[in-house]
Amino acid sequence: MNNFKIEGKLINLRTTRWSDLDDYERWNSEDLKAYQFDGPCYKDKGPPLNSVINWRKRWLEGDRKPPYPFLEIETKDDIHIGWVVIYYDEDDPHMTEIGIDIPEDSYWGKGIGTEALYLWIDYLFNERKLTRLGFGTWEGNKAMIRLGEKLGFIEEARIRKACETNGIFYDRIKKGILRNEWEEKKMF
Repeated sequence: MNNFKIEGKLINLRTTRWSDLDDYERWNSEDLKAYQFDGPCYKDKGPPLNSVINWRKRWLEGDRKPPYPFLEIETKDDIHIGWVVIYYDEDDPHMTEIGIDIPEDSYWGKGIGTEALYLWIDYLFNERKLTRLGFGTWEGNKAMIRLGEKLGFIEEARIRKACETNGIFYDRIKKGILRNEWEEKKMF
């Protein structure tokens, strides 16, 4: 069994366990507050986490070697509250994107997302030959925009009126940070 862990002050990032799948099943509901902010303009059919659950099952049944494509976020008292992920294309590594999801909204606004994404970015820059990391969101996800700014990401693109949700059009936003900017920005 692989028990890789990155320890932070507020949370830990760790590899997936079979027991985490129960949490994913519980979070696999369009009614969760997190999904109002996490890409509401993407019109996927079906529950939001089916592909994530299948990815975790394949990973648990597979080789599980680093560098890891995702890690779970757990509190210091071992409560699984979400995950971080990298979307990496070996053919185009300079467009690597990252993401974070914390479906347990009672943990929002406590600095947990900031620390989790900080630890994840630092791990990725240390483990992979990346020049840049980025993420995409929409202008309604104010918390993710602020989180990116706190960590030193800059706005690289704004695609106007490219996200429609509840009959209203919003801009999509792309933010990025270069390895050298990250090295200068390190805060923990």
